[in-house]
Amino acid sequence: MDNTVSPQILVVDDDRDILQVIQIRLRLMGYRVVACIDPQEALSVFEQGNFSLVLTDQCMEGLKGSDLLKEIHLRDPHVPIIIMTAYGTVEDAVESVRQGAYTYLEKPVETQELELHIRRALEKGALEQRLTQERCTWERVAESMRAALLLLNSDRTVVWMNSIAQDLYKVEDFSQGQRCTEIIPQGSLPCAHCPAKVALSSGKTQSVEHHNPTTDRRLLVTAIPIQDLQGNIVQAAELALDITEIKQAQDVLLKQERHKGAFEMAGSAAHELSQPMQSILGWGELLKNRVSENDPNFKILRSICQEIEKLGDLITKISNVTRYVTRDYPGNNNIIDLAKASTERK
Repeated sequence: MDNTVSPQILVVDDDRDILQVIQIRLRLMGYRVVACIDPQEALSVFEQGNFSLVLTDQCMEGLKGSDLLKEIHLRDPHVPIIIMTAYGTVEDAVESVRQGAYTYLEKPVETQELELHIRRALEKGALEQRLTQERCTWERVAESMRAALLLLNSDRTVVWMNSIAQDLYKVEDFSQGQRCTEIIPQGSLPCAHCPAKVALSSGKTQSVEHHNPTTDRRLLVTAIPIQDLQGNIVQAAELALDITEIKQAQDVLLKQERHKGAFEMAGSAAHELSQPMQSILGWGELLKNRVSENDPNFKILRSICQEIEKLGDLITKISNVTRYVTRDYPGNNNIIDLAKASTERK
């Protein structure tokens, strides 16, 4: 047994006979129907009920259908509204569509045409409700992540953005329907490699790392395609996460790894040099003991031994380097300060 509750439709028309006929038609289609002959009363009824669609006449006493549309959309911007119009009020009905009505139908309305438009309007309303719920979910997730969130149409006009996006992109005056390039400063988003454009054309989630040279911030921008009920890609959600601190931490870690590798190489080189240096120094001392102090070569050998001892001290410092400390040096900036970089102190 199907326990699904059928959609409820609010019908408004100040012609009692037409109102009754439409009410009967809709009930035969399987819908729940509430009928109102007074458009002012219809507003109170709408506020108290849970309506999936509103079907209203355009030309009524007290409140036109287009005015009723504005009032209802102030209360629920997503409920679809169909305007019924006689020949003389078509221009008003067209304007109502521009203002947010799903469509308009000329009287007399054929049953099949009415049923077709109602079904499509309900599908559109259900999709918008689902997108609104998903957007609220994304907004909560984005808020917890401190991430910027944009909702873009297929032509990359901005439908909505959260407050974090407005702050991040320095958007002072957001207006729905403008292209992202019109309201977001140049360089704030990866326009040259736009992930939203790729996501909309390919139907696949796309991510790009972007560096804003103006603010020196780094963003991870991810675009997610959104489908309608027929599986067509109609929008994209674009999420931007500020990863500046993460990238800075990665750079520090990379530098540390490079320094570690350099220290290990220096220690290895110092170890390899130590043994031959000790041998050279030993042979020098041996020769010095065999040569008389009056021999002209004695001073040369003594100088050689002294220099070798200095070189040995230098190798010891290299082997004990544990920190990356630099100092200025003429003609070569930022050379390693071995005295400070070494763990040994003299």
